[in-house]
Amino acid sequence: MTSARGGKPVFRWMRESAYFRALQTALHGAGVPYGYAVTVWATGSALAGEHGPPTSPEIFLFALGATGAYGGLVLLTGETGGEAKKPLSRSPHLVRAGLVHLAAIGAAITAALLVAQIHSSAAWILATLAATLLYLGIASVEVAAVERGGGDSASGG
Repeated sequence: MTSARGGKPVFRWMRESAYFRALQTALHGAGVPYGYAVTVWATGSALAGEHGPPTSPEIFLFALGATGAYGGLVLLTGETGGEAKKPLSRSPHLVRAGLVHLAAIGAAITAALLVAQIHSSAAWILATLAATLLYLGIASVEVAAVERGGGDSASGG
């Protein structure tokens, strides 16, 4: 199927449009935050499903676990000499990056489900601590592979 725009196939014209470039930019910027949001939501759901709605102190424990893990990782990586050249969402291996991202989310949710079995308020801090460490740690595997020379082709695999 071709369009009136110079005979280019319709889908090719759409992919080359300013809108699709903007959409790609938005998707690349949202990749890790989106995955982490899914992870945090699932962690809270696992805890609430096992323990019921959290008390006010448990809400603070939940936030403390997530921010503690994040802050700990920031301190751990503070002297690394800078960020990776390509974030996860810009990996030239889209399929591999997607699979690593799914593994990160899955491992984090699994950990949250296991920790939710602890019948104590401590589960609210431990689940987010574990989920945050696992999600961010595993999601970084693809970035490290690309940095080590895991390929710069856009082959997707």
